[in-house]
Amino acid sequence: MSQSDDAQHYFTQQVAHLLQGRDSAVVDAAQLTDFDWQQLCFEREDQLELKFSGAGGEKVFRFGYEDYFVAEPYVARSPAERCIGRQDKLVLKKKYPGYKDTVEFQLADGAATP
Repeated sequence: MSQSDDAQHYFTQQVAHLLQGRDSAVVDAAQLTDFDWQQLCFEREDQLELKFSGAGGEKVFRFGYEDYFVAEPYVARSPAERCIGRQDKLVLKKKYPGYKDTVEFQLADGAATP
């Protein structure tokens, strides 16, 4: 596995851990990774793209929408087409509560918005 694959695997495991036994959780964005970054941007393409950038360069994670989801940019609290910092809070939310299924990302109250 490459470093990027390891980082993406950690991210996936961390999201599952933070949601363990719950349908939603509010977390600091920094909790999602085990590497340093300054800015996380959410982009809706053919897949969900999470772009982490900082002094160490850029890491891009790509996920199918059946795994991770963000609503269209015009939906309230959607992080789509926005960037946040490590200190910002995100809501991790099971799209279908009670099932191990798609996780939706939302901006928590007070998160930075453009």
